[in-house]
Amino acid sequence: MADQSLRTGTFGLAASLALVVGAVIALTAGRLRRIESRILVAAAAFFASWLTFRASPWLLWPDLIASIGLLGLAATFAVRGSVSDLGVAELVERSFHAAVQVAAGLGFVARPAIASRGRLGAVAPLLRGALMALPVAAVLASLLASADPVFASFFKLDIDLGTLTLDVFFIAAGSWCAAGLLRLAASEPLQELGGPRWKLGATEALVVLAVLDAVFAAFAVAQVLAATGAAAETLRNAGVTYADYARSGFFQLLWVSGITLALLVLFGRVSNLAEPNTRRAFTVLACCAIALTLMIDVVAFRRLSLYEEAYGFTMLRLYSHVFAVWLGAVFVLLAADFLGVWRNRRWFIGATLATALTVLLGLNVANPEAVVVALNTSHAQSSNRIDSQYLAELSSDATPALLASRAQIAPVLREQVTDAACAGAKDYAPAWGAFNVADDQAAAARRAGCR
Repeated sequence: MADQSLRTGTFGLAASLALVVGAVIALTAGRLRRIESRILVAAAAFFASWLTFRASPWLLWPDLIASIGLLGLAATFAVRGSVSDLGVAELVERSFHAAVQVAAGLGFVARPAIASRGRLGAVAPLLRGALMALPVAAVLASLLASADPVFASFFKLDIDLGTLTLDVFFIAAGSWCAAGLLRLAASEPLQELGGPRWKLGATEALVVLAVLDAVFAAFAVAQVLAATGAAAETLRNAGVTYADYARSGFFQLLWVSGITLALLVLFGRVSNLAEPNTRRAFTVLACCAIALTLMIDVVAFRRLSLYEEAYGFTMLRLYSHVFAVWLGAVFVLLAADFLGVWRNRRWFIGATLATALTVLLGLNVANPEAVVVALNTSHAQSSNRIDSQYLAELSSDATPALLASRAQIAPVLREQVTDAACAGAKDYAPAWGAFNVADDQAAAARRAGCR
């Protein structure tokens, strides 16, 4: 399956089957004794199936990463551990441990092969007989081939040495990964990591959070001034119109949110908060930072919406919206963690991964490229313009939606959309390993909707 998926050079049925086979191997031979590990394996197979049903690279690569990551988690939790007790340091440790085990997979396979060489004595006479018969058979076959062209045709094999070598390499790569997965499941379970030995002083941590809150509070004041018109003079002096101001800076705001999340998680882990008073102060300051960061997240979401109202939608802008919403959910989970919800477990990382997988599942079901087409169609109804050049760059996931959207836009735009949607092939007959449902549906839509 690895050979079939890699040689096609694209995502499709073989890629899904290769990962599903890996999941079956993990279940049947990997000694996954825990229900949680089996659920993770089933989830890995489920996300692998989307490699056959979607064609957008905005989904295919996340699906591939999710499937491989879930297989690794299932194997590393085969005997001990849980996603609900997964800290940041332990996640890093388990990732490094998994990489080492996969790299050493060939040695895991070689050991039983070497151990079984003593049982090969029974077949040694057969091997010696075959070696003795080989030159005789070659001479006789050569003579018979020269006497009978039909017999000679049996030996005319159409073998491409380059393709054969590539197949051997791909099969070896797939076997290596499968062996590494089994070695990871069979390895000695990792012990749960304790907290870091070095702790940041409580005073230092509180000062950092206080400064962070002050910066965010100042930003909140700036938003109020801009919204009420009190900062109009400042904007004029900077040469920025309010429309430009409202439609700029969203990516920077999302970066601020992401960096703040990393800082809060880090300081919550390394700060010395043994005293109840310092822990309460840290929790208050951290929750204030979370609340202010959520405000920044909302501002970024709104600014991006204003930008899209002016210029339309792209996959990057749609994913920025999704990321902003997901980031807000993660901040809510972090606030719950700081407030002591389920205090006896380290559940935040596992919950964050679960929300990311939920978002990815929602995107797979919703088909984001079709969503971008629908949003741009709605935008074109009011603006009477559409970026057909960008729409033509979308994958097969967008083609049926593009062809269906023509009835909703002005006649002057229909030709542009038709050219964008009908540029691809109308026939679809790939190798079985490269078969993709979205590509097949796109070709069928072109046959029905293109001249």
